[in-house]
Amino acid sequence: MAREARTESQTGYYHVMMRGNNREMIFNQTVEKQYFMELLQQQADEEKILIAAYCLMDNHGHLLIKSDLQIMSEALKWINIKFAQRYNYKYKQIGHVFQDRYKSEVINTEEHLIQVMRYIHNNPVKAKIVSKISDYKWSSYKSYTEKKNKLISSEERQMIIDLFSGSIKQFEKFHLEEEITEFLETKEDLEREREDKAKRIIDKYCQQYEIIDAKELKNRKGVLEKVVIEILEKSHLSHRRIAELVDVTRGRVHNIAKKA
Repeated sequence: MAREARTESQTGYYHVMMRGNNREMIFNQTVEKQYFMELLQQQADEEKILIAAYCLMDNHGHLLIKSDLQIMSEALKWINIKFAQRYNYKYKQIGHVFQDRYKSEVINTEEHLIQVMRYIHNNPVKAKIVSKISDYKWSSYKSYTEKKNKLISSEERQMIIDLFSGSIKQFEKFHLEEEITEFLETKEDLEREREDKAKRIIDKYCQQYEIIDAKELKNRKGVLEKVVIEILEKSHLSHRRIAELVDVTRGRVHNIAKKA
């Protein structure tokens, strides 16, 4: 089957995700993260790609890149090959290190750009690796708040900060806002994020209405409807899973959804 052609971004920005093959923890060692960063830096120095944001997790990485689509594809292919060669030699493996080719989505507005940046920077917090974005070493967040990394060019940094009226505090505050939109992510992390959103919504209403156990929601029709509707709007979970979380039948969730 022929591969689907990638869509070209109107702005030149792309959200890229590269993942370890078979969910392998290809970045769980500091030296692997460092080498991947060196490869990114080399392609940036050669002006093939411009990195606007990044975050390296243990089994995948997120990049926010500005580049010509074809040049970016060639740069990422080169990075993939170089990283795989060293990784396979070091661990005495053969075959693919990254899962398939990289995944990407286009960024066509400034609003989408900063939302994706926030999403990328918040990955370690959502994964409960750190409690604050600034505590994570392997992302570009401090490149904006403290100018700590040369991989993000000074021009790119200034352009992004200017979107926040030149205020670092506004940039930091924006990163603390809850993300509702779903972006490019691994399947298991996306499911985890959906579950976390749903549980936060349930906890919010339980606190508001002084409900001790979420299972009591089924006896509070008005509150239950509010909970289910908000979960449907913000988490994209299935009716079956929502029913399990609030301890009601799938049919009851379905009926609430129809009335919403």
